[in-house]
Formats: sequence, structure tokens, C-alpha cells
Amino acid sequence: MRMNRFRKEMDRTQPEWELVAIFSKINLYYFTGTMQEGMLLIPRDDDATMWVRRSFDRAMDESSFPRIRPMESYRDAAEFFKLPETCHVEAEIIPIAFLQRFQKYFPFKNIKSADKQINKTRSVKSAYELSLMELAGARHSYVLEQCVPRILKKGMSEDELVTELYSVMVREGHHGVARFAMFDTEMVVGQIGFGESSIYPAYFNGPGGNRGISTAVPLIGSRERKLKKGD
Repeated sequence: MRMNRFRKEMDRTQPEWELVAIFSKINLYYFTGTMQEGMLLIPRDDDATMWVRRSFDRAMDESSFPRIRPMESYRDAAEFFKLPETCHVEAEIIPIAFLQRFQKYFPFKNIKSADKQINKTRSVKSAYELSLMELAGARHSYVLEQCVPRILKKGMSEDELVTELYSVMVREGHHGVARFAMFDTEMVVGQIGFGESSIYPAYFNGPGGNRGISTAVPLIGSRERKLKKGD
């Protein structure tokens, strides 16, 4: 069980831990099976509780997590807890202003990171998770090797390729967005570029690049760059 493995990892690496608070939607989904606006509080000596501001109804519909409660603000959750001195959070993800709003009602003396422990837990895949990764790889291979060659045509723009490729990807089972374990980082399809455009400098910390639609939207693909012979 994911929660048990996470607790054991916290016990092993942070033997004095008291409470972990998880806010990011991906980690909330990993531990609870639903992606809502709220938080997951994991006390060392009690069962974890997911507190949901929006949408509690959807959380109840989607998740089989045993303890889900509604809240209007952090104040509602704070009333149920004896405040420990230390709380571990997703330090790599949470903005300072967000953390300050949380600390208004949970004024911990110490804030520490639980990122390594969460990532360690997530890195160990079950047979079910591995089977899904294999299925995703097979579908990705099919799209790149079988579908993309049929889409490409001389004179098409990069953004035209992206829109047609996105349609194919979703039809084949892609969930529509690519997420990364970095602050404020998501992609729709990927880094799409023809020729030299594929190495144009980009803010994304990855191996390639692209010009994107504009300086305001350096993503997707250029409307001006057309596919030509030699690309």
C-alpha cells in the first residue's frame, strides 16, 4: 500500500517526523485517487485525512480513500488537530505565499521537506503500474512510428502538426497533458520543431527546444515555420 510505504520511508529517513501535508494535485491523486483543491494531512500517530475545498462531491465520487472531509478554509481542518512542532511539506512545489496561508492556521515552528520521501515512494512501481507504463510505451511507439509519418506533409506548419498529432494522441489514449516534477511545468504534446527550430533555445529544462507560437507562448509550435525538404 502506498501510504504504508510512505510512512515507512518517513520513519526510516525522518525518525522524528510528526505530520506531513501534501497539496500538489499529482501527489494528492497518487495517494487518494482524486485530484481536488485541498490537502492531505498525514499524522504520524493517526490515519491520514484528505481535506477538500473543491470539489468534495467529486472527491467522494472518485475516491475510495477512507477519510475525506470537506472544508471551507484551513481553519476547518486546524480545529481537528493538535498542532505539532514540525510539519513536512512538498518544498519543491509549494510557493511561499501558499505556505504562509497554510501557516496562518497551522503555525508550525519548523517546516521541512518531504519531497525525497514522496519521490522514493513513487519510484517503486507495482506490477499494475508497470503494465500501464508498458501499454503507454506501446501506444507512444505506434503514434510516433505509424501515425506521424502519415500526418507529415510538405508545407505544413509546426502548429498544424501539433494539432493533428494531439488529436491522434488523445484518440489513442493520451490523457491530454504531460506533467513534470518541476514547479510550474506542463506540456500539451511535447517539443515540436522542424529542422533548426528543434534546437532553438527554450526555457524548458529538457534536451530539445522550439520557437513556439510566440514569445508569450513559447510552446506547441510555430505558425510560420513550415516543413520543407531536408527537415
